[in-house]
Amino acid sequence: MTNQQLSAGDHITSKCTKCKDTTNHTIIAMVGDTIAKVECNTCGGIHNYRSTVAKKPATKRKTSGSRPVKTAKTETEWEELLKDLDPATATPYSMQMSIESGDLIQHPSFGLGRVINVTRPNKMEVYFSSGVKLLRCTIG
Repeated sequence: MTNQQLSAGDHITSKCTKCKDTTNHTIIAMVGDTIAKVECNTCGGIHNYRSTVAKKPATKRKTSGSRPVKTAKTETEWEELLKDLDPATATPYSMQMSIESGDLIQHPSFGLGRVINVTRPNKMEVYFSSGVKLLRCTIG
C-alpha cells in the first residue's frame, strides 16, 4: 500500500453535483494538502470536491402507533358534528360564498365539512374528517 501525495491534475473519485452520482474527476485546485475543486470527467462540470464516504444507515424510530388513534378521534368528532345533518344539503365551496356558522359545505379537496366559526373579515374554520381547516369566505 502506498501513500501517494495527490496534486492538481491527478484523478480521484468524487460525488458529482451535475451527474448526481460518484464518478471519476480530475483535481483542478488544492489548498495545502486538501482538494478544493475538481472537474467531472463524465459531464465536464467543475465543483467543490465532495468525498465519497459512505453515508450512515438511517436509524429506525420507535413508533407507538399513536397516529391511528388521533385519526380515529378526529373522525369520531367529525361524525358527531354531522350526525343530524343531511349531506345532500351541503353547499359547494367557493371563496365568494356567503357563509354562517353551522353551515355544511362540500370542498373539492377536503370533502364534506361543517363550519364551526366565522371570523372577520373573510375567514372561516371548517371541521373536515381530516381535521380543522381555515378557509376564505364572505361573511353573510
